[in-house]
Amino acid sequence: MKWSLLVVTMLLSANAWAHGPTPQKTDESIQVNATAEAIWQRISAPCALAQWHPQVTACEAVNDKQQKITLKNGKQLLQEIDEVSAAEMTVAYRLSGEIDLEALPVSSLNGKIKVSADGSNAKVVWTARYYRAFTGNEPPAGQDDESAKRAVDSFVKDGLQGLKDGRQNAAANQSGWRKKVCASLRPLFKRIGSTLCA
Repeated sequence: MKWSLLVVTMLLSANAWAHGPTPQKTDESIQVNATAEAIWQRISAPCALAQWHPQVTACEAVNDKQQKITLKNGKQLLQEIDEVSAAEMTVAYRLSGEIDLEALPVSSLNGKIKVSADGSNAKVVWTARYYRAFTGNEPPAGQDDESAKRAVDSFVKDGLQGLKDGRQNAAANQSGWRKKVCASLRPLFKRIGSTLCA
């Protein structure tokens, strides 16, 4: 009997010490006063996030799958696109590389944005599955489940609201315009010895 109690106590203690982070989730949706096709074009374009997400100031394509996203606070996230399905109007992505905790206090994140028709409007559903920044027991402040959920909820909700509001990021548009002009005029500037667009 004593041995049984000892074994049970040890198992319970082991379980208590082994408890790590639990998976967190964010599921949000919004109706947008535009066609599903129009919203899909906005979402599916490469580095589109910089155009309509209020927390994103810039996006740079690293390669055909990875994008470096710059946030308002200057911190960056590396986002990897897993799938872009035009048939299902879905973009699936995940954060990769070492995640800057000042950008998003998570250790990993997988997300999906899906567009569907809702009458003449569009419905956008954004889901995310993630783990808090600190993967051990007793996380410090700012790296716990609540901090992760608060940050991801805010990022997703702000993004959806940006789509609903028809937000156009002027800085991103200007940056794109400058790149196009510089690409065509760079040889001329180089010939006359100007460092403009260098």
